[in-house]
Amino acid sequence: MGKYDHLRYLKKTEARTTHRCDLCNALVEPREYYYVETIDDKFLHSIHAKRFCPECYEKHGEQLLDLKEEREEKSKTRKSGHLDNFL
Repeated sequence: MGKYDHLRYLKKTEARTTHRCDLCNALVEPREYYYVETIDDKFLHSIHAKRFCPECYEKHGEQLLDLKEEREEKSKTRKSGHLDNFL
């Protein structure tokens, strides 16, 4: 759990440009709605904002913020295992 986790939530937003869902990689076209992670700290928001398609939001809701972090941790451990075998 990070220092700013209590400030995070998802906000429904209309896309002005094409985006990719951070969970399933689906395309979100302009004028479609998607959900963006909002952080009360504007600096952190500009660096770490995650975007999710409506389908992923319907399946997982606010738990998306935790699911993305779990997938990143699993891929890091998987990648480090490959490097150990390579060396």
